[in-house]
Amino acid sequence: MKPAAPAKTRSRLRALALLAILFALLGYVALPHLRGRFRRALPIRVTTLDRPSSILPAGSAAPTPPMRTSRRSITAAGLDRSYVVVEPASLEPQKAYALVLVFHGDGGDGEGFHRAFPFERASGSEAILVYPDGIRRGWDLETLWGNREVELAVKIIDELASRLPIDRARLFATGYSSGGFLSNVIACHKPGLLRAFTSSAGGSPYSQALIWPNGYTKCPGQQPTAMMALHGEGDFAVPLQSGRWSATYWAYVNGCTADEMETTGYDECHAYRGCPADKAVVWCSVPGLGHWVWDRAAEASWTFFARQ
Repeated sequence: MKPAAPAKTRSRLRALALLAILFALLGYVALPHLRGRFRRALPIRVTTLDRPSSILPAGSAAPTPPMRTSRRSITAAGLDRSYVVVEPASLEPQKAYALVLVFHGDGGDGEGFHRAFPFERASGSEAILVYPDGIRRGWDLETLWGNREVELAVKIIDELASRLPIDRARLFATGYSSGGFLSNVIACHKPGLLRAFTSSAGGSPYSQALIWPNGYTKCPGQQPTAMMALHGEGDFAVPLQSGRWSATYWAYVNGCTADEMETTGYDECHAYRGCPADKAVVWCSVPGLGHWVWDRAAEASWTFFARQ
């Protein structure tokens, strides 16, 4: 007869079984957030250009003019919301300015993220920047109809455009972590609102109301939108595959060639081929970067925006 396992071994086996159950439960709870983010990527052929990229050439930091920062409040979706506006101290009355919405990650706020990620170092005097505050330092990424964050973005744009010289044809968004996910959600929910957006350490929209013919999730009325996904290869919080998948997702939505890319002015970034001229999709995989914003993210984002 087979001897019974020692008590210490039985205890270890029970502990391993409990851990397996715990991980299974965690996976079940997290499933809505992970669905669609880790699909197998197609093998992609990369063409090395012998000329500067027309989609994302090498950028450079812009001279930072004197800027004026103010805090404002607005009511959106029945809630009192706040945001920080960063604008050139002297606005030219005959000039129309681009507007960039910049979204912080979970646990942050607009003012703190502006200190950490001053986008004006890239946009210079060419753009007005908005850093909204999330409710309880976070964003609603789940609501499919009447999403409060989407309404907030629209209300801020309308309010600022009513008193500042904003070019509605050049509305952009960028975000970090959950703010990167939010940039994706806004582009998905409000077709035609954004000219382009970028996402750092984020991912694509998930669990939306409709489905594309190939099974990808879809927002009602969703339209192609130029986008760039940036992600650290050492991200410990939002896996690299999440950012990679967001580029794959928008490449499909935009009608790009799924298995062909080309080099850009940044070694870390590659652009999909076959996209419509103003609906480019770029993927940037940054070696050595963890769960944070690449130090060239603002520069690369503004260069990308300007080319769209």
